[in-house]
Amino acid sequence: MSTRSAESRDNSPDASAEKRASKKRKVLSCYACRNRKMKCDRVYPVCGRCQKTGRADQCTYDPRLLEDIPVNGDGYAEPPSFAQHDSAPSGAGSSDLVSWKLRVQERRLEQLENKLAAQSGTGSQAYDSTPSHFHDFKANEPLLHEEMMFRGKAFKTQFYGSTCPLSALTQFSELQAFTRESVISSGNMGHVRDDFKAFRVRRKAMMKEKNARRRGYDEEIFLQLPDKTTLDPQVALYFQTCETSYRILHEPSFWREYQAFWERQSNDESFTPFAAVLLYILAVTKCLQPNDGNIFVGDSAVDRDTALDFIETCDTWLQRQSRKQTTLTFFQLHCLSLLAKRLNCLKLKQDWTTSGDIIRVAIAAGLHRNPSLLSRGRISEFEKEMRRRVWLTIVELELQGSIDCGLPSSACGLYFDVQPPFNLPDETFAADTTQIPAGRPIEHFTSTSYLIVSLQSMPLRLHLLQLLNNPTTELQYSDVLHYDSQLNAMLNTLPNWTDPRADIPSTLLKLQLVQFLLILHRPYAVYATTNKRFSFSFTACIEAASTILMLHEKLLAKNILSLNHLRNDALRAGIALAQTTYYNCFHASPAEGRDAPNHKDYVHPIDIGVASRQERPIGGPELKIPQLPTDSLLASTLCTTAVNLLEKVRLLFENKVMRLGTGYMEYFLLCSAQGIMPKTSQDRRTSIASITNATADDLRSRGRKSLERVTSLCFRVLALQKEPADSLVSSLRQNVTVPSPLTPASSLGPSTGPPTAPHMYGSNLGGGGLGGDMPTILPGTVAIATALNDGKGIGDGAFDDLQDMQVDLSGWTFPDFWNFDMGGAL
Repeated sequence: MSTRSAESRDNSPDASAEKRASKKRKVLSCYACRNRKMKCDRVYPVCGRCQKTGRADQCTYDPRLLEDIPVNGDGYAEPPSFAQHDSAPSGAGSSDLVSWKLRVQERRLEQLENKLAAQSGTGSQAYDSTPSHFHDFKANEPLLHEEMMFRGKAFKTQFYGSTCPLSALTQFSELQAFTRESVISSGNMGHVRDDFKAFRVRRKAMMKEKNARRRGYDEEIFLQLPDKTTLDPQVALYFQTCETSYRILHEPSFWREYQAFWERQSNDESFTPFAAVLLYILAVTKCLQPNDGNIFVGDSAVDRDTALDFIETCDTWLQRQSRKQTTLTFFQLHCLSLLAKRLNCLKLKQDWTTSGDIIRVAIAAGLHRNPSLLSRGRISEFEKEMRRRVWLTIVELELQGSIDCGLPSSACGLYFDVQPPFNLPDETFAADTTQIPAGRPIEHFTSTSYLIVSLQSMPLRLHLLQLLNNPTTELQYSDVLHYDSQLNAMLNTLPNWTDPRADIPSTLLKLQLVQFLLILHRPYAVYATTNKRFSFSFTACIEAASTILMLHEKLLAKNILSLNHLRNDALRAGIALAQTTYYNCFHASPAEGRDAPNHKDYVHPIDIGVASRQERPIGGPELKIPQLPTDSLLASTLCTTAVNLLEKVRLLFENKVMRLGTGYMEYFLLCSAQGIMPKTSQDRRTSIASITNATADDLRSRGRKSLERVTSLCFRVLALQKEPADSLVSSLRQNVTVPSPLTPASSLGPSTGPPTAPHMYGSNLGGGGLGGDMPTILPGTVAIATALNDGKGIGDGAFDDLQDMQVDLSGWTFPDFWNFDMGGAL
């Protein structure tokens, strides 16, 4: 049934001449707005209200007004507002009116066609009937394979989707081959791997023994709490770092309870939840500051091990608490537990399921809905505000965890109408506040500003997460450019806070958008030299990686380690830089057997069996050393920049490894990625040499240098052991420092010659060198620590004269070699 009124039917184009002659007053608004008694902006051909509400097809005007609208040379009516047409019609002829109506219908058809074209993704050009003298060429879209890591066997498997940083390795078979052959060519990594795994096994046994004694009683939490003088600076550090972005606690309320906690009676168990909050805060801040005196227990830092002990104690107690009646403290404890594990890189394999469990409990409690829907008097203004803060904090933590694992977020497709929190300092409201003050402008930074601004980009990030991890998505390059423009538009609208407390939230807002630029453009950037259409993606990748490193370096310069520990930006940037640089140094077309990363020699990492040297020589045709492009200044410049950035990536990640004592496998990958990069300071004769002329010696020396960086870091960990006389440490030190008997020449190529004398350090050490040979067996780790303190570093050339140790690596696969450390496992 038509919704038009009697008057609108009288004034319709089909009305009779007698009724049109009634000289009724002209209707200035469109009929749709007038019938709904809405205010109309009277814009032709579709008013703003009809455009926004999706009723453009119902937006029609009084034809007496339309007769006075001038027509331009293209046959379209000019778009002035109808507010000025309040006089009688000019008496245009009926033929003019008919022709104008035809033009209006043509205009309407054109709009509908463009809208249909936009929905189908074909573009408005498909409906352009104007003849062209040029042929339309359809751009070729590269065939992109799904990137994912699927590890394990039977039901003991682990899956990582496309947005996981390590999933990109499935399309980088050359790095896999180089890493594998480097391990095979040196037995030292076998010993390091075995003995560091022994560290891990022993630590797991110790933790299992501790957990067996834990019962989750209140006394266990109180026993682990240090005194107030130790807690005070850690709590202050927590509020200066974590609470400027993720909002979990209300600071004034916390300090009041903190004061009451120290004035309590010793047997007052009502303070146990608050004691658990304090213990979680200690775990969060344990590794947030640099520690020049950092020491290790095995492969893990002592501070990280202490944080794990705190977390296990609180988690055991938390599991005993009922979930039937959730409270603010309940959600605060779970958020602090998740944050503590991420900042210390603990139990990351369980991170996605842990964060998913929290968000589901929050949804079941209705945190995703507007708290004002509750009956009046059943919720206070303070509780409303804290619900908004805690909900957005849970979603942000769960969303980033989903991105790093390449798995869907629970917030994808979820309807939530909870409003953003108020941009207010915590001091402006309390638990007994009856009216929350008006929020401040977003340009004024408060500890809640991050959540408000981050909420604006959350729909786009959720959409991209779902899009990128769906293997059935047919993403076109035009879509990539569309999302690129959206992400950059959001980056340009981020507020520029000058408050010193805004360093972490400002950086976090940028990082969570820039990471998607890297994810979107990396698959296309590898085609830049073979298809100039994708040169923009190569540039965008280098720019995004450079931005990520710059942001982290600024924080590290201020001794802020939280975001480097919390996120995987360095690893993501390093793999993207290495992959795009490597493939853009070659110019083979798909017809020549190479379709970017998906060429005929590609082998999935799961299927790579580590064979013997005779079966897979390091100088085989599947592995080539790239050189800088000579026919493109842009490509050469971008490759050179990427190689320089890779060194920054390695140092950034090394800082994380040496502070926490985890991430050794990822560090090995970054060192290997540097090993297969082109030289940026090569002479003219080298630059014009064919890439196929790389000798086995060159590959071996590159592999050795990559291993030296890793083993150097491992020896520094040994030098900083808490118990230097430990039998396991002594065993590892002796196994690695004592060279094996001389072995026959390897089939990998000509030998570099036997060593003049077996020793641990070569004569060309980094950091100035020691100026001479060291004895075969070092007198304990104290000697290593002394050498390090004297600036005599363990750097390049550390294993130049060690012979290869024969290690049986049969049956090992690429991802399983370091799987004891993958994902921050214990």
